Amino acid sequence: MRILAIALLVLAGCSKEGGEDGNEATPGVPSAGQELTLMGLYEGEGAGPTNQMCIIEKGGVHHFGLVVWGSGMHSCSGTGTARREGGRLRLRMAGDETCTIDATISDKTITLPAAIPTGCAYYCGTRASLANARFTQKGTTERDAIRAKDLVGESLCMPG
Repeated sequence: MRILAIALLVLAGCSKEGGEDGNEATPGVPSAGQELTLMGLYEGEGAGPTNQMCIIEKGGVHHFGLVVWGSGMHSCSGTGTARREGGRLRLRMAGDETCTIDATISDKTITLPAAIPTGCAYYCGTRASLANARFTQKGTTERDAIRAKDLVGESLCMPG
């Protein structure tokens, strides 16, 4: 038993956080020069509470959830699939109305376009819009992603 405990301590001492360059990194947040992973928690400014988006991977497919706040506590919310194509992120809502948004993704920021497809209005309250919503990645793990909350305080992204 003592040998097992010593072996575990040696292995723990050999592992390190941070990039291969030896720089320490904040767990769950990519450091400068690291490639952005889609998975994680994204947040942005809104007219009410913080806008949130989460992205997780299930079976090789990225799934997202988002809430964007407008005035008077109106909001846009939805879930669906996300696919990265270079500097673009295609968000396809899963619901009763067709809504596919071609956002831009640069470094750790996702920006929705000014012109949102008409079908996307279905996912928004009267005084809310997805247009120009901007989200910055705050964490890159599934654990970070499930911290994003929907309109009633439940997780936007459920682990797979």
